Amino acid sequence: MFREAFVVLQKIGKALMIPVAVLPVAGLLLGIGAAQFEWIPPIVSALMKASGDVVFGNLPLIFAVGVAVGLTENDGVAAISAAVGYVVLLAILGVMAGVWGIQPVTVMGIKSMQTGVFGGILAGAIAATMFKRFYRTALPTYLAFFSGKRSVPIVTALAAGVAGVVLSAVWPPIQRGIDTFSHWAAVSDPRTAATIYGFVERLLIPFGLHHIWNVPFFFEMGAFKDASGTVVHGDINRFFAGDPTAGVLAGAFLFKMFGLPAAAIAMWHSAAPQNRVAVGGIMISAALTSFLTGITEPIEFSFLFVAPALYVVHALLAASTQFVASTLGMHMGFTFSQGGIDFLVFNVLGRFAQNWWLVLILGPIYAVIYYVVFRAAIRWLDLKTPGREEVLVAAPGGAAAVGGPASSGSVAPGAATAGSDARARDLVLAFGGAANIASLDACITRLRVAVNDPSRVDERALRALGASGVMRVGRGVQAVFGPLSENMKTQMDEYLRASGAAPAPVPSPASGAGSPAAPAAGTVDAATRETATRLLKALGERVNVR
Repeated sequence: MFREAFVVLQKIGKALMIPVAVLPVAGLLLGIGAAQFEWIPPIVSALMKASGDVVFGNLPLIFAVGVAVGLTENDGVAAISAAVGYVVLLAILGVMAGVWGIQPVTVMGIKSMQTGVFGGILAGAIAATMFKRFYRTALPTYLAFFSGKRSVPIVTALAAGVAGVVLSAVWPPIQRGIDTFSHWAAVSDPRTAATIYGFVERLLIPFGLHHIWNVPFFFEMGAFKDASGTVVHGDINRFFAGDPTAGVLAGAFLFKMFGLPAAAIAMWHSAAPQNRVAVGGIMISAALTSFLTGITEPIEFSFLFVAPALYVVHALLAASTQFVASTLGMHMGFTFSQGGIDFLVFNVLGRFAQNWWLVLILGPIYAVIYYVVFRAAIRWLDLKTPGREEVLVAAPGGAAAVGGPASSGSVAPGAATAGSDARARDLVLAFGGAANIASLDACITRLRVAVNDPSRVDERALRALGASGVMRVGRGVQAVFGPLSENMKTQMDEYLRASGAAPAPVPSPASGAGSPAAPAAGTVDAATRETATRLLKALGERVNVR
C-alpha cells in the first residue's frame, strides 16, 4: 500500500510543479513593478505589477488547471474540465454557505467559501479522475456528439457539484484548523514553524514529495489585507503584498547559496587525485546551479545514498538556517527556490525585504560549517562520494557521473553515443526498454517514471548517463538529472512516440479501482482495432497521417 501511495503522491507532486512554474515570471513582474524603480516609467511599472498581481490573485484556478493537466498527460480537455469544475465548486460552496449560516467571501467574483489553493487542487483532481473514467465513453447515436472527451467537462461539473455539497459540511472545521495553524506559523511562533518546515522539507526531497509539503506554507500560511482591501494568504503572497511579517522562510538562502555549494567543493577536494578534474566539473556546475537558482538536488543526491546520516546532518543544518534567520529578524521573499537570482531581484532590489544584508555575513559562516563537516565526515568515515569510488564513468557531453560500468546487455555508457535521439534511446533502455515504461514525467530536477518491472531498471546505466541519484519505491523510479530533466523527458517521449511505443499512464488509485488508463498497445479490443485499421487505410495509411 505504501508503494502504491508513493506512486500517487509522486504524480501529485509532479502535477503541482506546473502551476508553481508560473510563479517565477509572475514574481519577477510583480517584484520589479512594485519596486517602482526611477529608471522605469511609472506606467510600465504599473503594467508589470498588474500582470504579476493577477497571477497570484488567481492561484487556485491555476492550480486546478495545472493539477488536471499534470495528472492526465497534458490533455487540454482535462484543463477545460478543471476550470469548469472549479467555478461550479465555488458556486455550490457559495449556496451551501447560506444553508449553513456561514458568511461567504468573494472569489473570482463568485460568492463562495475560502478554500484557497486546496479547492483548486481538489477541482483539478476531480477533473483528472473524471477524464480517466469517461474519456472513452460511447453514447447512443442521438447523443454521439457528447461521446468521448466531450463528456468529461459535463461529468466533471456534476462531480464538482456533489463535491461542493460534501465539502461545505467538512470544510469549516478544516478551515478552522488551517486558520489556527496559519496564526501559529505566521504570528505566534514563526521561528519554530520555519525551523520545522526547513527540516521536514529537506527530508522529503529524496522522495520528491516536498512540493506537497510546501503548499500550506507558500500559499496558505497567514493572512494579510492589502491596500485594496483584498485578503491574501501564504508566505509568498503576503510578502509581495507588503506584509512586514511575511518572508519567514529566509533561512534557505543561507544553505542554498553558500552551504551546499561549499559541500560540493568539499566533495571535489575529497576526490581521488586522478578523478578531481572530472569531479570538479560536476561539482562546480552543481554549486553554481544551487547558488544562482536554489536547485539543490544535484548536490544532495551526490551524497544521499552513500551517506544517509550525513544527509540528516544536512537537514538539521538547513533547519538551523531557518531558526537563525527568524531569530535575527530576516524577512525575505522568493518565487522559485531561494537562489541568487531571487536574492537579488526580490530582496536587494526589492522594497519589502528586511535585513537581507545578513545573508552576506551568515552565508560565508555556513559555507565554512558545511565545508568542514563534509570534508571531515568524508575523510573519517571513508564515504564513497563522487571521485572516491573504484570507477568513475564518463557521462554524455564530457561530464562525469558516479557509478560503476553499465551492466552487460543493458545500455552502453552515454559517452559512446551522441545527440538527443541517442541519449533518449539510452535513457529508455536504462529504464528497461519501452515496454517497461508505464508513464513518464519530469519535474524541475528529476525524471519521474512508473515502470512495470522495477528489476529491469539499470541504475548504473542511469548514473553513466549523468544521473546524480536514483530513487525507487515500488514501481516509481526517480532519476535526478538536474534542470535538464524536462528536456530529457520530452526527448524520451518523442523517441517513444516515433518508435510507436508511447507510454500509457498506469491507473491511479485516486481514479477508482475500475478506472481505465489511457490506451496502450495490446489493450484495445479487436473490434475497435479493426475499425481503427479501416479508418487508417481510408485516410491513406500511416504515412499520410500526421
